[in-house]
Amino acid sequence: MLLRLCQLKSLSLCAVLLIQSCSWNTKEKGREILQSPTPRWFSVNEKHSLQDREGKPLPHLFYDVYPEFSRERQTVNVIVTTPQNSKDGYSLDLSSGQRHYSHTYCQQKDVWKEYPKDLYRPPFSVAVIPRTLDQLGGPQKVIVWSGRKGFPFNYQVRYQSVKLVGAYIEQSCLEGNCLGKSNWLSRLVFLGVDNEDSNLNNLSELKGFKEKINWDEAKAYLGNFNGLNSIGDQTYPSTRIGELIEFKDAFAYFSKRSIFFTDEELKKIQKGCHILYDGLWEEVGKEKPEDRQANTIEELKVKMKLLEELKKKKETVGFSNRFKKFTKKFYKEVSTCERFVYHGNINRDREAFWFLSYVGLFFRLHRDGYYFDCKNRIWQKNTLTDSGGRVYNIEKDIGACDDASIDLAMDLMPNFLSTLRGEEAFYKFLEYDNHEFGTHQKLYSWVNVEANKFDCRPDPNREIIKKIKPFPEDVSWKKRKIKDISESLKIIF
Repeated sequence: MLLRLCQLKSLSLCAVLLIQSCSWNTKEKGREILQSPTPRWFSVNEKHSLQDREGKPLPHLFYDVYPEFSRERQTVNVIVTTPQNSKDGYSLDLSSGQRHYSHTYCQQKDVWKEYPKDLYRPPFSVAVIPRTLDQLGGPQKVIVWSGRKGFPFNYQVRYQSVKLVGAYIEQSCLEGNCLGKSNWLSRLVFLGVDNEDSNLNNLSELKGFKEKINWDEAKAYLGNFNGLNSIGDQTYPSTRIGELIEFKDAFAYFSKRSIFFTDEELKKIQKGCHILYDGLWEEVGKEKPEDRQANTIEELKVKMKLLEELKKKKETVGFSNRFKKFTKKFYKEVSTCERFVYHGNINRDREAFWFLSYVGLFFRLHRDGYYFDCKNRIWQKNTLTDSGGRVYNIEKDIGACDDASIDLAMDLMPNFLSTLRGEEAFYKFLEYDNHEFGTHQKLYSWVNVEANKFDCRPDPNREIIKKIKPFPEDVSWKKRKIKDISESLKIIF
């Protein structure tokens, strides 16, 4: 993931991300007086803005909040994604900056067989530090405890101040039985307490923390509450919780291996991605005069003359040729931008928005290990070769795709997404999070859904996943293969 972020450096307008050190600054401009974020991120460029029903920009929970980290006081602002004792889990979509429903908890036993009691609703809140990415490229996670009734307060629209007392290393392995294997991925997770809770905010070290918090119980929840792996009817651990780490040591590890976005860096990255999106639409997706259908001999003559002039100027002619040229040059950058920067505005230009949505998902699927085989006209898994590389390299192999095959790839994408619901994770387009337990917030974004499985009978998540429709039903790809009079006359351009 860090490599993908560094690919943004190839854009002259994108920032150099801080990987080796974090310049935490409590004097950032625009410090909030109230604990509600001001919509700054989506106020910059209306063409790439998420807006409410009245056309006003929505706040971006990840970019519009300053962490205001204090190493001395061990305090930081966080965005709560899942409140303590919730029966449902929630995630934060980085592109839209909105929370959305993820899964439902259910009563189960500890898969590690170390904690004797049943596990159900987590006795803590799950939060993330804004503008901060962990070692796996996801938002920096914080587990938060509070004894105050009603905490976290108005967490849907506000951020919370917490005091960090330590951390642990979380390891994850999402396929089958990982016990005894070395393919676990690691990241640091902070432990925090409500900074306004007078019974907890005097804690600064793990000794006092363990006197107030039942760590054995918390560890059991942390090792189970994100779901389990399964083979048939057998369940296996997918999350392993390491030993506790004092704050001083955790911060040293964190500062060397995490990414923090400053104001200036965010502006450059956002502007660079907006320029890429505009180029993708204006240069590739927007209909050109030579793309239009010729229905009469006169229209065909005009079109042929235009094509001759463009070829003399050595310009790229035809949708698929423009698409291939852009893909070979900017695929890595666009696929990285897609995860972090919103790509359009459904309220302003529907055609541009849905074109960028289709192409963005096309690139995401290729980045995530799938590809469309233009020769055999099918979506497939991009398996590894004996040398460790991938069978398909989009930047080279996209050359085999013409207008018709790209049309087919986009047309087959909805069905292909439906087949991925049995995988560990898949994409779905979320317009509004109107699930029964959802936030009801507007996203209009592709969100990554983890197929969480729990060892309970029945597991409510299996039925929920079966009912998910990954693709919006009222949207279709605009065909790029033009069938005009030249085909009946057997004229080849």
